[in-house]
Amino acid sequence: MDLQKEIDILNGMLNFSVPTIPENTRFWMIRTQKGYFYNEFITKRFVALAWNLIDESTDFSEKSREFLKDDILIEFEEIHRPSTVINKCFSFIHEIKEGDILIIPNAGSQYITLATAGTYFEDSSKTVELEHRVISKIENNDVDIDDVSCPYKKRRHIHLLRTIKNEDLNYSLCRAISNYHGLSNMDSYANHILNALYNYYIFKDTTALVYNVRKSSPIRPRELGGILYGTTELLSQVTDEENISTQVSLNSPGEIVFYILNFCKDNWMCAFGLLIFLGGGSALTFKVPGLIDIIKSILNAPSEHQKKQATADLKSLEVLEKKLAIYEKIKASGINPETLTQPIETIAKSGSLLQVEPITLSDEDVAILSKEAAAPESHDVDEG
Repeated sequence: MDLQKEIDILNGMLNFSVPTIPENTRFWMIRTQKGYFYNEFITKRFVALAWNLIDESTDFSEKSREFLKDDILIEFEEIHRPSTVINKCFSFIHEIKEGDILIIPNAGSQYITLATAGTYFEDSSKTVELEHRVISKIENNDVDIDDVSCPYKKRRHIHLLRTIKNEDLNYSLCRAISNYHGLSNMDSYANHILNALYNYYIFKDTTALVYNVRKSSPIRPRELGGILYGTTELLSQVTDEENISTQVSLNSPGEIVFYILNFCKDNWMCAFGLLIFLGGGSALTFKVPGLIDIIKSILNAPSEHQKKQATADLKSLEVLEKKLAIYEKIKASGINPETLTQPIETIAKSGSLLQVEPITLSDEDVAILSKEAAAPESHDVDEG
C-alpha cells in the first residue's frame, strides 16, 4: 500500500468521531403523486404537498377548522376526511423542521431517496385551478410521467443524502413505506432509516454500528456467528455486555446492527473506530484492501517501532509514530491491545465472507440511482 494512503488511513483513525443525530430530528415520508413528480423533486431539490387551498396564511385554530373543512369538501370532491388534509398541511408547513429526514419514494416505491428538509417556501403561481387540471390528467392517464410539472404551492427545499433500491431496505421499513399515503410521520422507524444512511451514529444516547451485508447467496451460520461473536468481544472491551444488543435483518443482502446504550471506558472512541474501519473502511468512504494488516500492525506497534525507527525514512517513520499513537490511545482507555487481535481477525474474516461494504453518501451515487429511478414502470397506490 502507498505510504501516503496509509498515513491518510491512520489520520482517519486518530481523528475518528461518531456523528450525533440531534434528538429532535423527526422523520417523514412524502409521496410523489404516483411517481409523476419524483424526477422534478430530485433534480430541482424540493418536495411539495397538495391542496393549494391551504397555505402558510391559513388559520389552523380550532375555531377556524370547521369552516376550513367545509371549504375542502367543496373544492376537493374526492376528499372524505378533510381533517386528515388539514393535519397533513399543518405538519408540512409548521411541524417539519430544517434537518428532519425525508423519505421520497418513486413510482411503485422501487427506489427511495433520503434527504434532509430545508426551508419552507411557496410558489404563488400554483393555483387551485392548475392543481385540478394537472391531477385530472394524471388520474385519467392523459399525460406522460416526464411531461408534467408539479402544480403544488406548498414546498420545501431539500438536500439529497442517498437513493436506495427498495430491495435493500429493512423489511419493516419497506412495508411501512408501501402502506402509507401522502405525507406520513415515520418517527417510529427512525433507527431503520438511520441504518440505511449511516455506518455508525449516535441517536438519543444510543450508539449504533451497522454492517451493510451485500452477500446474496445463502449465509452460513459460522459466517454470521463470527461477526456477532467478534463484534461482541471487541465491544465488551469498552462497555458491559448487558449494554449491547443486536438486530439482524438478512434477506441476503441485509444488515446487522449493534446498539450500545453507553460506554464504560472514557476513550471508547478509538476501539470503536477499529470496528468501523473493519466494516469495509466505511469511515473513509472507500474500501481499503489490506486494512486488517494495518490494524494488526497497530496492535503490534511498540515492537515494530522499536525495530524500524532507526532505519526508517521520514514518511515510514511518520507511519510508525501514528500507529504507536493509536496503540497508546487504546492502552490509555484501559484496554490491553493484545486482547483485540483475535476478535478483529474474526470480524475481518466474517466480514469478507458476508461481503460487508460501507454505506456511502456521495453525490455521484445519488445522481446515478436517482436517474435510474426517474423512469419506473409501475405506479404507487392512490395517495388519498
